[in-house]
Amino acid sequence: MGRTPNDYDVATSAEPGVVRSLFHRTLAVGEQFGIVIVRYKGEQIEVATFRADGDYSDGRRPDEVHYTDDPALDASRRDFTVNGLFFDPLTEQIHDFVGGQEDIRAGRIRAIGDPVARFTEDRLRILRAPRFAAVLGFALEAETAAAARHQAPEITSSGVSAERIRVELKKLLACPGRATGWRHLEDLGLLPIVWPAAASDAATGRALAALPENLAEFCEGLPWGTPLRGATPAEVTESLDGLRCSKKERDGAAELVAALAQARTYEDLSLAGRKRLLRAAHAPALLVLIEADAAAREEGPELAARLRSDLATWSAVEGPAGLAARPLISGRDLQQAGLRPGPAFARILRAVADAQLEGRVSDSEQALALARELSANDA
Repeated sequence: MGRTPNDYDVATSAEPGVVRSLFHRTLAVGEQFGIVIVRYKGEQIEVATFRADGDYSDGRRPDEVHYTDDPALDASRRDFTVNGLFFDPLTEQIHDFVGGQEDIRAGRIRAIGDPVARFTEDRLRILRAPRFAAVLGFALEAETAAAARHQAPEITSSGVSAERIRVELKKLLACPGRATGWRHLEDLGLLPIVWPAAASDAATGRALAALPENLAEFCEGLPWGTPLRGATPAEVTESLDGLRCSKKERDGAAELVAALAQARTYEDLSLAGRKRLLRAAHAPALLVLIEADAAAREEGPELAARLRSDLATWSAVEGPAGLAARPLISGRDLQQAGLRPGPAFARILRAVADAQLEGRVSDSEQALALARELSANDA
């Protein structure tokens, strides 16, 4: 396909013990399945012995493996034809025992052999099929799709972990073809099974299609938050916790969804409220989510344009009222001014910060004077 792989795996007729004897630094992390990790010149290379698998009673790993020197037999137990190709680095020859090259040229994801058998062996392959289709921009071959649709309910009931499901979903959401992959998840009936909280509708597909191709520059919560745009922050957190997402991903998505709800009422916010919304670290991701949400709702770009204009204007403001300015006073300043710590501190500091953003106080003396006034009113 003309693409550079992220990594290279090695397949060989050499059995694990032979592989370990050939290299000084190895890790036997999957030796029971014929896999040895070779550490070489700062790289970790997975070396797998050609094998045929026994039954998969747990729907994830083979009960036993049988080593072979036949690469065609090894290829026959793999998942999809596009993943069943071998390349000989010495002769620079491709060995294709499963029709993978033809499927690459045709742009389709097809299971090797009987798709029902392949999916029974490892239920996660049902989710990997739409993920590969999204990443490669391929279609799902009809029999493969039919088998995946039929066996979709088996994913969670067969013991596939939430962590493995999360990895596949994350890769799908992060790739440029995420909208296509999302449609496959819907068509195969996978969404209610692997991510019940996500919105399964045409609007979500439009929102995902509107995201930039490369999401690396935005916060990790953006892909996760997009399908959960209508949820509450608590629902977002609960949903992503169920997928065993990291705290950073959960918090990022929840903050974005909350900020999106606030942005929809932008005209009703005070000047300080608008600035507070746009000074947050996730503001760039929020603007992208607003644009995606507008596309999902088939609305115009006016709100995003307004926020981008305000962000540019206020980012250029220097002094206490600028977006980058630090608060003029802190809780310690209040204590040093003789105010007693208590529940009102946070409310007073926020009110002073709002006055600072709105330009009503411009130095620490004015800020402390306002704090004293607010404290006296509370008393």
